[in-house]
Amino acid sequence: MITMSNIFSNLNKSKLVNTLFFLSIVLAFTSCEVEDTLNELQTNTPVFDIETFEQNLIDYVEAGGDSPIGWAYTISRNGNLEKSNAYGKARNAADGSMDFALNKEINIASVSKFYTAIAVMQLLEANNLTIEDDIVDWLPNTWVKGPGVSNLSFKDLLKHESGLQSTNNNFDTTLGYQGLKDCIETGVVNAKTRNYLNVNFALYRVLIPSLWSNLNGSPAIDIENDANTQFMYLLYMQENIFDRLSLPLVGCFPEDRTVSTLYYNVNDGSNNGGQYYGSWNNKSGGGGYFMTTLEMAKVNAYFEHTEILVSKEQRDEMKLHRLGMDIADPADETHGNYYGKAGSIGTSSDPSISQGVRTQIVMFPGTGVDCVVVMNSQGVTLQGTTSLRQMIYDAYNASWVQP
Repeated sequence: MITMSNIFSNLNKSKLVNTLFFLSIVLAFTSCEVEDTLNELQTNTPVFDIETFEQNLIDYVEAGGDSPIGWAYTISRNGNLEKSNAYGKARNAADGSMDFALNKEINIASVSKFYTAIAVMQLLEANNLTIEDDIVDWLPNTWVKGPGVSNLSFKDLLKHESGLQSTNNNFDTTLGYQGLKDCIETGVVNAKTRNYLNVNFALYRVLIPSLWSNLNGSPAIDIENDANTQFMYLLYMQENIFDRLSLPLVGCFPEDRTVSTLYYNVNDGSNNGGQYYGSWNNKSGGGGYFMTTLEMAKVNAYFEHTEILVSKEQRDEMKLHRLGMDIADPADETHGNYYGKAGSIGTSSDPSISQGVRTQIVMFPGTGVDCVVVMNSQGVTLQGTTSLRQMIYDAYNASWVQP
């Protein structure tokens, strides 16, 4: 009998080989169920074609004739890696030319929120709490709680419906420990409707250690201490998400500056240097993980096709409320519900000069397909849209063909 423990015991300890082996984790019955469903379709009903999807992704990224400086994608079906490739440069000629690759780390930006949400679901269950419970008792005692904070729930943060006051820039200030403390003191001063704010998830850098500290056997945790909350957030994520997938040393600190991926505008050419992102430890929670494309694909596989990270019930709840996920127009979901998370960091609101990163994960449960697309460039002309998520949706929707 094949078990997850058998599979883990056979995984190579090397980080790269470990990552490549994620394709073996799927359960055979999942594949059979999806294939059986497809086989039962009438012959005149369009079916999903993964080869078309791959070509669409490539064509849509390169539609404007201005390919990213470096980019990569993976396409998996039922947890098995089926299609993948990497193109271009992690560093251009001005920065000491280095090819981009599937196993090259990149700042995944707000895709980090999806992983934070998984950790929250784990800890709420472990503490016999639900997403409807209030966060106030889990905040540092010394923080002044402003108006409305006593009625602020975990769900409010996870859905970006907190009503808190913050901005999505000046990350070291707004997402640092003092910035979080100030935000809670200001309180809920806006309508509790969806307003995408990084601070909603940065607060989990404190709340995750706080929830963890309440469990038997947890390490000593001082949530009144900035450095300790940083360390304990990252430690919990490593032990309870990445270690479970045999992904060692995943964190919010980049590779050495001399070899790390740098971030460009598509118009930079070979002579303009790129942006370097240093440590995100002090502002993590809502962003900042550095991971390879293959590592991101592995998390997708385990989340979607096993109960190693979350139970089926937890996964269903995350999808129902789009916890740690983006919301899209349902009209775009023409073949069942799609679930994804985007990430983007840029130096300017002007796409012609902004240097930065764009990332996207999407899961298509109806076909068992999921994909990852990352690029170390802003300003790329995508086919028919400026949204990387929308581009992937369009590529998927255009990949249903007559049998």
